[in-house]
Amino acid sequence: MSSNYEAVVAIDFGTTYSGYAFSRTDEYKKDPMKISANTSWPAGTAGLMSMKCPTCILFDKDKNFVNFGYEAEDKYSNLSLDNLHHEYYFFKQFKMSLHKNTDLNRDTVIEDESGKSMKAKMVFAAGIEYLKKHAEGLLNTRGMDFNEWEIRWVLTVPAIWSDAAKQFMRESAQRAEIMNDQLLIALEPEAASICCRYLPDSKGSDIFMPGSKYMVLDLGGGTADINVHQVADDGSLQELHKASGGAWGGTKVDASFIRLLSAIIGDYVMDVFRRKHPADYIDLLREFEVKKRNVKEKMDTSVNFKLPIALTQLFEETKKKTFRKALEESTYSTDVTIAADKIRIKPNLIQGMFRDPLVHLEDHIRCILAKPQVRGTSTFLLVGGFSESPIVQETIKRKFPRVKVIIPADCGLAVLKGAVIFGHEPKTISARVAKLTYGIAISKPFIDGHHPPSKKKVTQNGAICTDVFHKYFECGESIDVEDAQTLSFCAAKGCSTNRVRVYSSTAADPMFVTDDGCSLLGEVILTREANDLNSSQKIDVSLTFGGTECSVVVNNNESGETFRSKFDFLNS
Repeated sequence: MSSNYEAVVAIDFGTTYSGYAFSRTDEYKKDPMKISANTSWPAGTAGLMSMKCPTCILFDKDKNFVNFGYEAEDKYSNLSLDNLHHEYYFFKQFKMSLHKNTDLNRDTVIEDESGKSMKAKMVFAAGIEYLKKHAEGLLNTRGMDFNEWEIRWVLTVPAIWSDAAKQFMRESAQRAEIMNDQLLIALEPEAASICCRYLPDSKGSDIFMPGSKYMVLDLGGGTADINVHQVADDGSLQELHKASGGAWGGTKVDASFIRLLSAIIGDYVMDVFRRKHPADYIDLLREFEVKKRNVKEKMDTSVNFKLPIALTQLFEETKKKTFRKALEESTYSTDVTIAADKIRIKPNLIQGMFRDPLVHLEDHIRCILAKPQVRGTSTFLLVGGFSESPIVQETIKRKFPRVKVIIPADCGLAVLKGAVIFGHEPKTISARVAKLTYGIAISKPFIDGHHPPSKKKVTQNGAICTDVFHKYFECGESIDVEDAQTLSFCAAKGCSTNRVRVYSSTAADPMFVTDDGCSLLGEVILTREANDLNSSQKIDVSLTFGGTECSVVVNNNESGETFRSKFDFLNS
């Protein structure tokens, strides 16, 4: 890291909760784990002890930012009590929209809780800007009055995200006035892995000895993000299996709870309740958040939830029968009972709400462990907010009895603290596994009977085959983070421009860039002066895909010019 940076600030913009942490460079050199995190978010009436704040954001009718976190929830709740909330935009748990959207671009819109739309980039940028300013305010309060260029910013993203989603977050951060060259993108399971190496109980342990292999399970609100690392001889970390996972986070449990209520009262009533009584809906989910944190594999007593009066009244007005009667007629009549203004859910039913994400997680872990390169992995690092759940911890330990499961204290902050360390020392990760096959489009001499006629192009120098995929890195290949593969070629005579088109493919060995599974990542355009057109020029194209983001460098050996480019994954 450049010595010009006096501090590193990491922002964890999560699906369910967000936060930030920081450390000074001089203090980091003495103790890497001397990291400060804001753990005193104004929780209003939430009743939660959380070291982060909810990823909720409120805009007014003119789409101006109003508030973020618990304060956004409370403000929106108060507006709804006065029936003044209809023109406001309230977004909650919207980060997953980037993971789900296969056509993500700069104009992508997302819907708020009532179905109104805003540009996604405006929403994400406002959230990042709030956390940035909050962090700067805390730094100043603690006497760390740094200039903007003296701070290195780190933004965490799931490792399983697409390149487009990563770029979207970078551009959102730039819109939030974080300078591009001051920003690092950190992959969440990698950050957690880095943090765990410095924990007190890891000192003297063989888990982080050279040659050891371990799996990082970063279980958040939206996603399960999984990496397998091996410790290299120099102590750096090498990725053994490409980052993988899925939408198996804690919000899946919330969705199961809402589906349970909807099965009793009907989807229509639940939808109306959510739109017309957002304050009560927020309180209901807040209470569920508290209760679900105590669910275990072995439980004897039912879990009680207070039903909002507005919900039962709305149901009875709409359906013309009591909630008790509806419950008795439902398939849940034996597992859900009513006591005064509360519903009591039996343990087997609330435990079942965790089943779907945990079954997917178990199956995926077993698939990874079966890979030859990860055999010998005998330790799991369990981090992320969903990992704090007792039933999650107990299930993984039971399903994988031969594996040592390590759950660090404050595992929900492991990603955040690791991201700070990564900001100080980005080279902690020395190798990653290519998620796709990468290469460029080139032309070769046309061979009759070997190349398809559709690819034949006749030039003054003879027939050539176009759109040939020249492979740099293959899917699943281990890539050193600083490894730049270079291809040299001659720019054709008479051409004023030369385009270097870079492609990815889901196939291991594609023949043409037009094959199924191939996508254009971007291109670098080289222009030539008129007096150079009568000569051919040697050009070197270097691709780097081992970092958290992809880059290309093109050198014109004759002119000495160098072109550096980031790929545009957002297509608009």
